[in-house]
Amino acid sequence: LRFELRMGKRAVIFLVISLLIMLVYPFVVEKYLIKGTRKVDGKKEEASITSPEPETRVQVLQPATPLSQAIEEKEIIVDTDLMRVKLSNIGGVIKRWELKKYTLPDGSRIELLPQGKGGIAPLSIYMEDQQGTRDLDSPFEVSGGDLRLSRDRKTGSVEFSYQDTVTGKKITKRLTFDNDTYQVGLDIGGVSGAYKIYLGTNFGMTGHNGTDFAGFVGPISLVDNSVIKDNLDKMEGEVEHKGDVSWIALQEKYFISALIPKGDVKKALINKEGAKIVSAAMKIEGPGSAGKPDSFILYAGPKEYDALKAMNVHLDETIDFGWFIFGSWVFVRLIAKPLFYILKFLYYFTNNYGYSIILLTVFLKALFIPLTHKSYKSMKAMQVLQPKIQELQKKYKDDKERLNKELMGIYKKNKANPLGGCLPMLLQIPFFIALYNILYTTIDLRHAPFLLWIRDLSDKDPFYVLPIIMGITMVIQQWMQPTQADPMQSKMMMLMPVVFTFLFLNFPSGLVLYWLTNNVLTIGQQLITSKYFKTA
Repeated sequence: LRFELRMGKRAVIFLVISLLIMLVYPFVVEKYLIKGTRKVDGKKEEASITSPEPETRVQVLQPATPLSQAIEEKEIIVDTDLMRVKLSNIGGVIKRWELKKYTLPDGSRIELLPQGKGGIAPLSIYMEDQQGTRDLDSPFEVSGGDLRLSRDRKTGSVEFSYQDTVTGKKITKRLTFDNDTYQVGLDIGGVSGAYKIYLGTNFGMTGHNGTDFAGFVGPISLVDNSVIKDNLDKMEGEVEHKGDVSWIALQEKYFISALIPKGDVKKALINKEGAKIVSAAMKIEGPGSAGKPDSFILYAGPKEYDALKAMNVHLDETIDFGWFIFGSWVFVRLIAKPLFYILKFLYYFTNNYGYSIILLTVFLKALFIPLTHKSYKSMKAMQVLQPKIQELQKKYKDDKERLNKELMGIYKKNKANPLGGCLPMLLQIPFFIALYNILYTTIDLRHAPFLLWIRDLSDKDPFYVLPIIMGITMVIQQWMQPTQADPMQSKMMMLMPVVFTFLFLNFPSGLVLYWLTNNVLTIGQQLITSKYFKTA
């Protein structure tokens, strides 16, 4: 076979295999992917590697001074327009964190802190002094009672205080809430030595989204300006990351909890407590300067890109627009972020992400019109050259080198490209992957409806109507295109609609809508080109 047509076949095979990998990858990645590191500016990318499955070892921090059963617990409720939080005076920790604007399919609200599973409560303090390591889980005094914020009362604080019997100092925790954000200010004062402040166990990892193809579920931190992801399946016990700690976080696809220090912190600690159970903490080496408290920001809520970016600590990097196969691809991120902003801009006018996807597809199609037109002309030229190509194949069937030379000459003379029919589709792949990530990782598209039975563009079509219609449009496309020079390549191209239809059955309906719209526009362009423009 000719070198050029052989390359054409490889291009088609590459396209099919790429999409096939996207389908089977979710079942493989969790088992074989381990910790990855990525610079936030995208300049450093380390490929993930595999290693033998380590022996599982569960390590759970135990309180140095167990609580007496006689201690009476006092709970404080903080209620804002965005969330409902339950605090406990025992240790001055968080017990519940309920989001008001996000629900499960059954209508119940999202709860970021798993209930009834034990572990370390968020904002727990483990002190390190002459008494060893001890959990500060004693009853604190509470200043004030329940706190209700609203538009009229936008901010408010809850302060816990405790007279430490070991150091004799008054230890305080002050939490400052804002009605309009998911951020909470945290000030810790009176701690004389080194201590660990815990983000908590599985805080932000609700388990409702599972492990998805796009994005990372688990502990993630920013140390020395590098995003570090620790894969739980490849961890055992505690992992320590040394350097300038910007934040530590526990995340899933749509939600996250993160602790952000305002001062210098040099150690981030990730502790695997059990299967799919993990806690995160940071170690503070000493008291704040001049007796000032150590200050932090706690964020616990949805992974809203604009809100995370506005914090100016690179927490928006937890939404990985470039995730594909075995790592984060820079060029996909460079495409995905502009597409995401265009989608949000269009949504401002349409108030429907389905219509926004259609308009975005029209915009992208307009960008590719010159390339598509040139591709169609090349395919028509290849069809005209079919008799000459067959003649050369017979004449030089025993001299492959001469055959390739003659074919290259005839292609150049007639401005034909055997790969022309595949190029437009291949160049769409980065946009396809970018849109896939947008649909799968951004909470803006979560439960976003379109029309009729399509109630969630981030999920598959429940009745598979869109994938079937998309397959039909691909058949029409293939029927309208000029006949391929190579019968084998022609058969492969005709098989693609069937392959793509099966691949797209479980893809997000928004992605299928994009491909379907693109096919319809391509059919229209082919009709106009055939009727009004000279193609060969």
